[in-house]
Amino acid sequence: MAAAYGEVVADPADADLAVLRLRTPYEPRGNVFESFFHSGSLAFPEPELAAILDLLDRVPTLVCINLERAAVIPEIAERAAALIADYGASDAALLDVAFGRAAAEGRLPFELPRSMAAVAASRPDVPNDTHDPVFPHGHGLAL
Repeated sequence: MAAAYGEVVADPADADLAVLRLRTPYEPRGNVFESFFHSGSLAFPEPELAAILDLLDRVPTLVCINLERAAVIPEIAERAAALIADYGASDAALLDVAFGRAAAEGRLPFELPRSMAAVAASRPDVPNDTHDPVFPHGHGLAL
């Protein structure tokens, strides 16, 4: 798929840019009912975050994160060359936006908190209550 947009290389050191697709972090649950829902920490575990940040530091990277729920991604947002939230977009749709063949549009349906501490301090019955989000509810491109 990506070969239709440019030369694909195996080593990021040889790349002019990277495209990284991520899923919102979650903690798998053993209970049958709970296993149907993603829950737990909204932050990437340290080893996974370290690997992501290493790539972002080595090559300009378009990060596309599937936001099935909010995520704590301030370090990723700061280091990514571009950050796109998606809700099920295909690889072709993402690459069309990345290479200017289609325009990105939309706004976040919820805020992206700066830390798990902000999440813990927020009131669970009040929307957009983390007080210093990386990206607030409604942040994004004009429709």
